[in-house]
Amino acid sequence: MSAAPWHLRRIRKLIYIAAAVAIVGIAFASALSAPDATQAWVAARELYGLWAISLLLASMIPGPLNFVLPWFPLRAHLVLGRRALGVSSFVLAVCHVACYLGPTLFRDWRALYKPGILWVAGLSVGLAVFSGMTVLAVTSRRASIRSLGPRRWKALHRAVYFLLPGALLHATCLGPDFGINKGPDVTAEVDAGCLVTMLILALAWLTLFVLRKRRIRWVLNSVKGTGSRQH
Repeated sequence: MSAAPWHLRRIRKLIYIAAAVAIVGIAFASALSAPDATQAWVAARELYGLWAISLLLASMIPGPLNFVLPWFPLRAHLVLGRRALGVSSFVLAVCHVACYLGPTLFRDWRALYKPGILWVAGLSVGLAVFSGMTVLAVTSRRASIRSLGPRRWKALHRAVYFLLPGALLHATCLGPDFGINKGPDVTAEVDAGCLVTMLILALAWLTLFVLRKRRIRWVLNSVKGTGSRQH
Protein backbone atom coordinates (compact mmCIF):
# COMPACT_ATOMS: atom_id res chain seq x y z
CA MET A 1 0.00 0.00 0.00
CA SER A 2 2.95 2.36 0.59
CA ALA A 3 3.60 2.54 -3.19
CA ALA A 4 -0.04 3.23 -3.98
CA PRO A 5 -1.17 6.76 -4.94
CA TRP A 6 -2.01 9.01 -2.00
CA HIS A 7 -5.69 9.20 -2.92
CA LEU A 8 -5.89 5.40 -2.87
CA ARG A 9 -4.20 5.18 0.52
CA ARG A 10 -6.46 7.92 1.90
CA ILE A 11 -9.68 6.88 0.19
CA ARG A 12 -11.53 6.09 3.44
CA LYS A 13 -10.56 9.42 5.01
CA LEU A 14 -11.57 11.24 1.84
CA ILE A 15 -14.99 9.57 1.92
CA TYR A 16 -15.49 10.48 5.58
CA ILE A 17 -14.46 14.08 4.88
CA ALA A 18 -16.87 14.24 1.94
CA ALA A 19 -19.66 12.84 4.12
CA ALA A 20 -18.94 15.43 6.82
CA VAL A 21 -19.02 18.22 4.24
CA ALA A 22 -22.32 16.88 2.91
CA ILE A 23 -23.83 16.80 6.40
CA VAL A 24 -22.85 20.40 7.13
CA GLY A 25 -23.85 21.54 3.65
CA ILE A 26 -27.31 19.97 3.94
CA ALA A 27 -27.84 21.62 7.31
CA PHE A 28 -26.90 25.06 6.00
CA ALA A 29 -28.83 24.69 2.74
CA SER A 30 -31.96 23.54 4.58
CA ALA A 31 -31.77 26.38 7.09
CA LEU A 32 -31.20 29.05 4.46
CA SER A 33 -33.80 27.91 1.92
CA ALA A 34 -36.71 27.06 4.24
CA PRO A 35 -39.31 29.70 5.17
CA ASP A 36 -39.37 28.64 8.84
CA ALA A 37 -37.71 26.30 11.32
CA THR A 38 -40.25 23.51 10.83
CA GLN A 39 -39.66 23.34 7.09
CA ALA A 40 -35.91 23.56 7.65
CA TRP A 41 -36.07 20.38 9.73
CA VAL A 42 -38.25 18.73 7.09
CA ALA A 43 -35.88 19.66 4.26
CA ALA A 44 -32.86 18.39 6.18
CA ARG A 45 -34.69 15.19 7.09
CA GLU A 46 -35.53 14.44 3.48
CA LEU A 47 -32.06 15.21 2.16
CA TYR A 48 -30.31 13.19 4.85
CA GLY A 49 -32.61 10.27 4.10
CA LEU A 50 -31.94 10.41 0.36
CA TRP A 51 -28.20 10.61 0.96
CA ALA A 52 -28.34 7.68 3.38
CA ILE A 53 -30.10 5.46 0.82
CA SER A 54 -27.77 6.59 -1.96
CA LEU A 55 -24.64 5.81 0.06
CA LEU A 56 -26.10 2.48 1.18
CA LEU A 57 -26.59 1.57 -2.46
CA ALA A 58 -23.12 2.89 -3.32
CA SER A 59 -21.58 0.63 -0.66
CA MET A 60 -23.25 -2.42 -2.21
CA ILE A 61 -22.23 -1.83 -5.82
CA PRO A 62 -18.40 -2.24 -5.76
CA GLY A 63 -18.39 -6.01 -5.14
CA PRO A 64 -20.51 -7.15 -8.09
CA LEU A 65 -19.35 -4.26 -10.28
CA ASN A 66 -15.68 -5.13 -9.92
CA PHE A 67 -16.37 -8.80 -10.67
CA VAL A 68 -18.59 -8.25 -13.70
CA LEU A 69 -16.49 -5.37 -15.11
CA PRO A 70 -12.88 -6.17 -14.13
CA TRP A 71 -11.61 -3.35 -16.39
CA PHE A 72 -13.75 -0.71 -14.66
CA PRO A 73 -11.72 2.39 -13.67
CA LEU A 74 -11.26 3.20 -9.98
CA ARG A 75 -12.04 -0.41 -8.97
CA ALA A 76 -9.40 -0.28 -6.23
CA HIS A 77 -10.94 2.89 -4.84
CA LEU A 78 -14.38 1.27 -4.78
CA VAL A 79 -13.19 -1.86 -3.01
CA LEU A 80 -11.17 0.00 -0.39
CA GLY A 81 -13.86 2.63 0.12
CA ARG A 82 -17.02 0.55 0.30
CA ARG A 83 -16.85 0.07 4.07
CA ALA A 84 -16.44 3.81 4.53
CA LEU A 85 -19.44 4.35 2.25
CA GLY A 86 -21.51 2.02 4.44
CA VAL A 87 -20.48 3.77 7.64
CA SER A 88 -21.17 7.16 6.06
CA SER A 89 -24.62 5.91 5.06
CA PHE A 90 -25.28 5.05 8.70
CA VAL A 91 -24.13 8.49 9.87
CA LEU A 92 -26.47 10.15 7.37
CA ALA A 93 -29.24 7.86 8.60
CA VAL A 94 -28.56 9.02 12.18
CA CYS A 95 -28.94 12.63 11.00
CA HIS A 96 -32.16 11.67 9.20
CA VAL A 97 -33.64 10.07 12.32
CA ALA A 98 -32.52 12.96 14.54
CA CYS A 99 -34.15 15.52 12.25
CA TYR A 100 -37.45 13.68 12.58
CA LEU A 101 -37.48 12.51 16.19
CA GLY A 102 -36.08 15.70 17.72
CA PRO A 103 -38.71 18.17 16.48
CA THR A 104 -41.52 15.59 16.65
CA LEU A 105 -40.93 14.66 20.27
CA PHE A 106 -40.47 18.32 21.16
CA ARG A 107 -43.77 19.39 19.57
CA ASP A 108 -46.05 16.39 20.10
CA TRP A 109 -44.94 12.77 20.42
CA ARG A 110 -48.40 11.63 19.26
CA ALA A 111 -47.39 12.69 15.76
CA LEU A 112 -45.47 9.40 15.63
CA TYR A 113 -48.75 7.57 14.96
CA LYS A 114 -51.39 10.19 14.14
CA PRO A 115 -50.79 10.29 10.35
CA GLY A 116 -52.26 6.78 9.97
CA ILE A 117 -51.46 3.12 9.38
CA LEU A 118 -49.21 3.66 6.37
CA TRP A 119 -47.15 6.12 8.38
CA VAL A 120 -46.78 3.75 11.32
CA ALA A 121 -45.87 0.90 8.96
CA GLY A 122 -43.21 3.08 7.34
CA LEU A 123 -41.77 4.04 10.72
CA SER A 124 -41.68 0.37 11.77
CA VAL A 125 -39.81 -0.63 8.63
CA GLY A 126 -37.47 2.33 9.09
CA LEU A 127 -36.75 1.27 12.67
CA ALA A 128 -35.85 -2.24 11.52
CA VAL A 129 -33.58 -0.88 8.77
CA PHE A 130 -31.91 1.58 11.13
CA SER A 131 -31.30 -1.18 13.68
CA GLY A 132 -29.69 -3.32 11.00
CA MET A 133 -27.53 -0.44 9.81
CA THR A 134 -26.43 0.17 13.40
CA VAL A 135 -25.28 -3.43 13.80
CA LEU A 136 -23.38 -3.37 10.52
CA ALA A 137 -21.75 -0.02 11.33
CA VAL A 138 -20.68 -1.14 14.80
CA THR A 139 -19.20 -4.39 13.44
CA SER A 140 -17.46 -2.75 10.48
CA ARG A 141 -14.15 -2.52 12.33
CA ARG A 142 -11.34 -5.00 11.83
CA ALA A 143 -11.60 -5.96 15.49
CA SER A 144 -15.10 -7.26 14.81
CA ILE A 145 -13.81 -9.41 11.96
CA ARG A 146 -11.24 -10.94 14.29
CA SER A 147 -13.72 -11.53 17.12
CA LEU A 148 -16.52 -12.92 14.94
CA GLY A 149 -14.34 -14.72 12.43
CA PRO A 150 -14.38 -13.99 8.69
CA ARG A 151 -17.21 -16.41 7.88
CA ARG A 152 -19.58 -15.24 10.60
CA TRP A 153 -18.72 -11.61 9.86
CA LYS A 154 -19.50 -12.04 6.16
CA ALA A 155 -22.74 -13.85 6.96
CA LEU A 156 -23.77 -11.01 9.26
CA HIS A 157 -22.95 -8.33 6.71
CA ARG A 158 -24.98 -10.07 4.02
CA ALA A 159 -27.94 -8.57 5.87
CA VAL A 160 -27.24 -5.45 3.82
CA TYR A 161 -29.11 -7.17 0.98
CA PHE A 162 -32.30 -6.86 3.05
CA LEU A 163 -31.60 -3.30 4.17
CA LEU A 164 -31.80 -1.76 0.70
CA PRO A 165 -35.35 -2.95 -0.13
CA GLY A 166 -36.36 -2.09 3.44
CA ALA A 167 -34.99 1.44 3.07
CA LEU A 168 -36.80 1.88 -0.25
CA LEU A 169 -40.04 0.61 1.30
CA HIS A 170 -39.61 2.97 4.25
CA ALA A 171 -39.07 5.92 1.92
CA THR A 172 -42.05 4.88 -0.20
CA CYS A 173 -44.35 4.84 2.82
CA LEU A 174 -43.11 8.13 4.26
CA GLY A 175 -41.05 10.12 1.80
CA PRO A 176 -42.73 12.83 -0.30
CA ASP A 177 -39.83 12.56 -2.74
CA PHE A 178 -40.99 9.03 -3.52
CA GLY A 179 -44.46 10.16 -4.50
CA ILE A 180 -46.63 7.87 -2.36
CA ASN A 181 -47.18 9.52 1.00
CA LYS A 182 -46.03 12.54 2.99
CA GLY A 183 -46.03 13.65 6.58
CA PRO A 184 -48.36 16.29 7.98
CA ASP A 185 -45.45 18.70 8.34
CA VAL A 186 -44.55 18.49 4.63
CA THR A 187 -45.97 21.28 2.51
CA ALA A 188 -44.34 20.44 -0.84
CA GLU A 189 -46.16 18.33 -3.39
CA VAL A 190 -45.13 14.71 -3.76
CA ASP A 191 -42.71 13.90 -6.56
CA ALA A 192 -42.02 10.37 -7.79
CA GLY A 193 -38.80 11.36 -9.56
CA CYS A 194 -36.56 10.16 -6.75
CA LEU A 195 -38.44 6.87 -6.55
CA VAL A 196 -37.89 6.20 -10.24
CA THR A 197 -34.21 7.12 -9.99
CA MET A 198 -33.62 4.92 -6.94
CA LEU A 199 -35.44 2.00 -8.52
CA ILE A 200 -33.31 2.29 -11.66
CA LEU A 201 -30.13 2.31 -9.58
CA ALA A 202 -31.38 -0.60 -7.45
CA LEU A 203 -32.20 -2.54 -10.63
CA ALA A 204 -28.69 -1.84 -11.94
CA TRP A 205 -27.22 -3.22 -8.71
CA LEU A 206 -29.52 -6.27 -8.85
CA THR A 207 -28.45 -6.95 -12.43
CA LEU A 208 -24.78 -6.84 -11.44
CA PHE A 209 -25.50 -9.04 -8.42
CA VAL A 210 -27.22 -11.70 -10.55
CA LEU A 211 -24.42 -11.64 -13.12
CA ARG A 212 -21.85 -12.16 -10.38
CA LYS A 213 -23.87 -15.05 -8.97
CA ARG A 214 -23.84 -16.65 -12.41
CA ARG A 215 -20.09 -15.99 -12.67
CA ILE A 216 -20.49 -13.87 -15.80
CA ARG A 217 -17.83 -11.27 -16.52
CA TRP A 218 -17.59 -8.60 -19.19
CA VAL A 219 -14.03 -8.36 -20.40
CA LEU A 220 -12.99 -6.07 -23.23
CA ASN A 221 -14.41 -7.25 -26.58
CA SER A 222 -16.07 -10.33 -25.04
CA VAL A 223 -18.32 -11.73 -22.39
CA LYS A 224 -17.13 -14.75 -20.44
CA GLY A 225 -18.60 -17.10 -17.89
CA THR A 226 -15.96 -18.11 -15.37
CA GLY A 227 -17.86 -21.21 -14.33
CA SER A 228 -18.93 -24.05 -16.59
CA ARG A 229 -20.69 -21.73 -19.04
CA GLN A 230 -19.09 -19.76 -21.83
CA HIS A 231 -20.88 -16.68 -23.22
